Amino acid sequence: MVAVRRDPARARVSKPKRGPSPRLPAGPDGFAQLVAFCRDAYLEVDRAGVVTQWNPRAEQVLGWRRHEVIGREITETALPECIGPSPFVRARKGALDTEVAELGWRGVRSGEGVRRKVELLHKQGHRIVADGLLFTVGSGASGGIAGFLYDGRGSASPGGPLSHADLHDRLTGLPNRVLFESRLARAVATAGSIPGAVAVVLLDLDRFQAINNSVGHETGDRVLAAVAGRLRRAAGDAELFARFGGDEFLALFRSGDGPVGDVASAFIERARLALAEPFEVAGSEVFLDASVGVALNTFGVDDPSTLLSNAEAAMYRAKQRGGSRVETFGESMRIEVVDRMTTEHSLHRALERSELMLHYQPVVELGELTTVGMEALVRWQHPSQGLVPPCRFIPVAEESGLIIPIGAWVLEEACHQLRDWQREGRTGPRGMVEVNISARQIDDPHIVRTVEGILSRTGLPPRHLTLEITETALMADAASALLVLRALKDIGVLLAIDDFGTGYSSLSYLQRFPLDILKVDSNFVEDLGAGAGGEGEEIVSAVINLAHALGLKVVAEGVETEQQLDALRSLGCDFAQGFLFSRPLPAADLIAAFGLQVSA
Repeated sequence: MVAVRRDPARARVSKPKRGPSPRLPAGPDGFAQLVAFCRDAYLEVDRAGVVTQWNPRAEQVLGWRRHEVIGREITETALPECIGPSPFVRARKGALDTEVAELGWRGVRSGEGVRRKVELLHKQGHRIVADGLLFTVGSGASGGIAGFLYDGRGSASPGGPLSHADLHDRLTGLPNRVLFESRLARAVATAGSIPGAVAVVLLDLDRFQAINNSVGHETGDRVLAAVAGRLRRAAGDAELFARFGGDEFLALFRSGDGPVGDVASAFIERARLALAEPFEVAGSEVFLDASVGVALNTFGVDDPSTLLSNAEAAMYRAKQRGGSRVETFGESMRIEVVDRMTTEHSLHRALERSELMLHYQPVVELGELTTVGMEALVRWQHPSQGLVPPCRFIPVAEESGLIIPIGAWVLEEACHQLRDWQREGRTGPRGMVEVNISARQIDDPHIVRTVEGILSRTGLPPRHLTLEITETALMADAASALLVLRALKDIGVLLAIDDFGTGYSSLSYLQRFPLDILKVDSNFVEDLGAGAGGEGEEIVSAVINLAHALGLKVVAEGVETEQQLDALRSLGCDFAQGFLFSRPLPAADLIAAFGLQVSA
């Protein structure tokens, strides 16, 4: 075992405040902004055929939302194998170099390319044939294929006008996204320079997936049809009311006389009242509400795709703030969107540029105060912005799907580091490494294979790896998560539930999942040792006793004072981590500063 020293520099550190977003520089980040607001569809796949870029116009042309395709092979969504030969298919098969040769691209610099017809699959099932400009991006293992698509249209009526079926949703009979975008473009053009004369309202039903999961998609479709009927009646003043896709609906308002914000607000109020009336689902009453995003043609917005993207950004803000609320896109949100987009584009290159690194924080056994493991925490050293806080880039990685390759890198790097420490004798026989995995990783169909491959390559025994999952990640889709955790458990790794108490705080599910460790959130530890007894101590004591009754070990997070340490030891807590022992540090600094000496 390794004795641990208390960190002499420990101090309570406040979370960094988010300052104003930096102005977009020229170069790659500027390109990200260009692509995001481009009027043409832009998509990009890596050498394995995994989608890495998908701009708002690609969403409009192909129907697939960005979060549905980023991080997935393109053949799972917009390009089934049945469509036939394509550069994107061959990229998926790892034959990118062959495809380049076939197209006569040898010697062509990245960013240049050739024009050719591209055939893709719209989310609603019809094929899209478009003129495309295809070109290579990157090189070697980091290479891929990118393309701009022009004038994509359903192949059912090539070159001719679209039919009623092409412009309307099959399930609800409402206008679809294609027709909505056409009307929106006309409305924006007609409004000219009159600010606030056009409004887009995007409604996303809250927690609708739970209905599909519990009663099936067929029943869910009947509920969607009923929702569409109510909302259509509520949208009497709208220029157009449409189904955006899934459980999302769009309303368009315009006026030649002036602002229509009040008209849009009145519709939202009617819509929410209509949803408040119960729906009958499988003999039971179900109540629905929606997260709503609103965007107006202000701030110089004269592009319909931008207006639609703004409404979507506002809707996501409403979701992030708990749902069942209305958010309007404004200047502060615009700055945040640009900042987020800039962060995402830079994050794409962070791995290949070796800008990501791991810091480690010791996990200490409270009996003899010896280290039994390290939690690995990812950090990003940006070349111009310095150390980017995780609270800024991890949510972006989650939303964009970049958390899949980043998470795999973190896992492999941490396993390599622990294996090196073990070979050097710097850990005892119980040396562990803890790695966080996100909800997006749990949903990744390759997660089990990824963990198996990393353990095989690094030679780390599975019992020395602990995977930490948050309550929220577990409960987002409990049935699916249970299957994944059982498969991971079969590998032989340990499983921990992280930040316990901050999510659903449901104790019953602890028996359902094959867990080994429960980590008590620092919010509960914070109040320990402040005085005799107290609510915080009662809660922590109850959690520890419950965990032990279920055969789980307990780790207390965020331990910063001797009083908290003494309280945890008296309550029978097994392990702890926090600034009292060490703040997260690079591997070399951790050894130098806190005495992780080679054991005898």
